Amino acid sequence: MPWDQNPEQSNGNYSENEQKGEQKWREGGGEAGGKREREKEEENEKELEDEQEKRKRENKKQYSKGRLVSKSLMDTLWAKFKLNRCPTIQESLSLSFEFGMTHKQISQWFCKKRKKYNREMSKRKHKEKQTR
Repeated sequence: MPWDQNPEQSNGNYSENEQKGEQKWREGGGEAGGKREREKEEENEKELEDEQEKRKRENKKQYSKGRLVSKSLMDTLWAKFKLNRCPTIQESLSLSFEFGMTHKQISQWFCKKRKKYNREMSKRKHKEKQTR
């Protein structure tokens, strides 16, 4: 046995079977421990699968496509958009208070409509150039 090795760590006095048995004991008690380990692993896998399924269901609910605002609100927002495509923070805050929406929702709505409006205008200009 080397001088720097701890006698408890030494395997020199044990046969290979005894060494393996001790190793099994450390890992979980031989065959019975192995069964327990496998059962725990299976339970953990099932729990993980359940959690993943729950997350998928929550994500579907969270990202379901539907109208954010009613038709009457859309008409009012369109009227405001026609008057002013880029409302100030104060105007958007007053709109959010008026419609019961958040400032971020109002800002995003105007941003999306500006993009859509600009896209349509560029298409029209492109079509006009082609027809000339």
